Amino acid sequence: MLKTKDLFLAGFLAGWAGNIVKEIMTCFFYFMGWVKYTFVHIAAGIYYSLENIDAPFSLVTGAITDWAFAGAFGVLLALLLRYFGPAYAVFKGIALGALVYALAFGVGMALDITRVSLTTPLPDFLLLLSHLALGAVSGWVLEKYYQEAIKHH
Repeated sequence: MLKTKDLFLAGFLAGWAGNIVKEIMTCFFYFMGWVKYTFVHIAAGIYYSLENIDAPFSLVTGAITDWAFAGAFGVLLALLLRYFGPAYAVFKGIALGALVYALAFGVGMALDITRVSLTTPLPDFLLLLSHLALGAVSGWVLEKYYQEAIKHH
């Protein structure tokens, strides 16, 4: 893992590390047929209609958006760990993952921010699990590799 004392870079990298796990889980759920849309599809749905959501450039745009959000998640977690302290970083990451999921998919879906809809409880639950994993891995990476970056000065 790239060593840095920069809070922003450390958070972004931790968010990306967590997003790798989130994406693996989501792709597994997708290929098993348990979810109709991945986070890349959901992010693409912010910009494009459902008819165009599987188009290659739609998926590229969705992937860039999803990874940018994951990086921002990591930066927010790094800031919270610096402010509140790095103890229980994994638990704090899980808590932030749950909060972000509730806001993005509870409030966001209610406001029709994306054209994608999670119509049954199973996809919603599975995608929540992957957000909890995003938070757990991001917190673990920050705690293990970036203690200098999150240390309160």
